[in-house]
Amino acid sequence: MVVRPLPFLVCGGSPAHTPSGGPRVFLIFSFLCQKAQRSAVPIKIVIMAASADFLSKYLRRVGISETAQQLAPTARLLCKLMMAHSRSIPFENLDVVCGRKISIVRADIVRKLVDERRGGYCWEQNALLQLALEAAGFESVTPLLCRVRWGKASDADGPVSAYTHMALKVQIEGTNYLADVGFSGVNSVAPVNLDVGETPQPLPEGEFRVERQGEYSALQLNVRGEYRALYKWRDEPGAYCDQEACNWYSCTFPSARFTTSFFVCRVVGDERHHILNATYVVRKGHGADSVTETTRIAGRAQLLALLDDVFGLRLAPGESDGVDRYLD
Repeated sequence: MVVRPLPFLVCGGSPAHTPSGGPRVFLIFSFLCQKAQRSAVPIKIVIMAASADFLSKYLRRVGISETAQQLAPTARLLCKLMMAHSRSIPFENLDVVCGRKISIVRADIVRKLVDERRGGYCWEQNALLQLALEAAGFESVTPLLCRVRWGKASDADGPVSAYTHMALKVQIEGTNYLADVGFSGVNSVAPVNLDVGETPQPLPEGEFRVERQGEYSALQLNVRGEYRALYKWRDEPGAYCDQEACNWYSCTFPSARFTTSFFVCRVVGDERHHILNATYVVRKGHGADSVTETTRIAGRAQLLALLDDVFGLRLAPGESDGVDRYLD
């Protein structure tokens, strides 16, 4: 496998990847240039080494023992990475709850989710997955901006939700797949084939299909015999500037989903564990046969213990101020 250089490490990355905060990118690029000059190694080799280092760290973070050189960009690897990512990196909006803004500068995402072993929400989760896929040799990974439909009113007369979600379209040997590790409670932890029309697809998390709705495609889940839409998207790349605007809305707008509630989710075995405000839920199994256990969180100490023990989230001193503001 050839490890590809990551655009977030260089100045010439495409708009879909490169932060608008040019100084950060330039500093990283300048550092790599200086390192190359000191070691008399061509800058391209230094950049490739940095990319391989990122991929190795990511693989360790998600619990995959193979080295980068042992991987091949196949549908099987995509499935393995999605599953491992979903089990290792929790979905969470703790920074928003505690009054902090979310940066989607790619270097910031790597630092937070990989180096600091935190989680994040869709704009962070799927951006990280995109970086990992591209570093692993997947040549066609496209971000998609999505309108959330799960739990929303009918949009028969027009859109009722903004683009508050991002997923990925990954093309492998001519076949297109939907990859998403950032929709938390009800998404598929395996790729969804985008080239089989509305054919139902039995996957680990249930039966999914993709329905064409005018200019949009909608991911749907079979819930007790009825297909319900999770989100929908147009088949066009989500530019980085649009990702920035949508992320800013998601983490700052007063009535946005993640500025009005506390949410954490992680896949553990065949269970989904999540916290919504003061409620801790464990869902065992999927579909009509699933069993749900619900517990009320008594206070801050219990909340912090759950975050640590179940979700692997241990906040540093001073980082947890306000984390309990949604408890009763």
